[in-house]
Amino acid sequence: MKKILIIAGSCNSGTAGLQADIKTCARLNCYSATAVTSLVAETTDAVKSVVCLEPSFVKDQLCTLAEEFSFDAIKIGMLFSEEIMEVVREFLLTQNTKVVVLDPVCVSKSGHKLIKDSAVAKLKELMSLATVTTPNLDEANVLFGDDYKDLPCDVIVKKHISEDSSIDTLYKKDGSLRNFKTPLVNPLVMSGTGCSFSTALACFLAKGKSLEESIQLSKEYICSIIKESIDTKLGKNRLLWHGAK
Repeated sequence: MKKILIIAGSCNSGTAGLQADIKTCARLNCYSATAVTSLVAETTDAVKSVVCLEPSFVKDQLCTLAEEFSFDAIKIGMLFSEEIMEVVREFLLTQNTKVVVLDPVCVSKSGHKLIKDSAVAKLKELMSLATVTTPNLDEANVLFGDDYKDLPCDVIVKKHISEDSSIDTLYKKDGSLRNFKTPLVNPLVMSGTGCSFSTALACFLAKGKSLEESIQLSKEYICSIIKESIDTKLGKNRLLWHGAK
């Protein structure tokens, strides 16, 4: 069984963040260990508040994990502050893990900023240690604008909508570009799809799939869990279903 380290924030509603990452790993038959960076109070459609944990505590979590585990992939989600980004950067430099998926969590689907303005440059610096980064359209605009030249790592931008398709675009460091399509599935916006996609990508890469194959498999996974999503009385949106079929 492949082992995935998840470095991310905790989502109290269970729809996104670490909770979605853990569920994705379980569904894809991978083991997940976690380092919590922040605590988010949110419903399925709005973020109320964010508490950033002490960088020293994040470092302690990473150091204790490194004493006991070697990981096949590392998935990085919400980091929030420059100080935590520096802790993660220093940790990555000590690891031999070949697969690092960085989900540059900057803006929630509800439009809530999830990163300090001063931390954007530091986040781009961290990308140089990643295999691939997975921004949504808003995050890509914050990080790259329209300039995808001289990239620090490969970039997969989620998601464009065209007629009846969901299209993700891969911009590679070598300058090449490729689109990946899956059918559109309602609802078009669901909390946790971005986190789940990035973690699925880490799982498939850990299993030895190519980047291109991993992207397509991850998109198909997201499509399937949206189709299987369940109705609840929590918030206004349906919840992604990561459980057994």
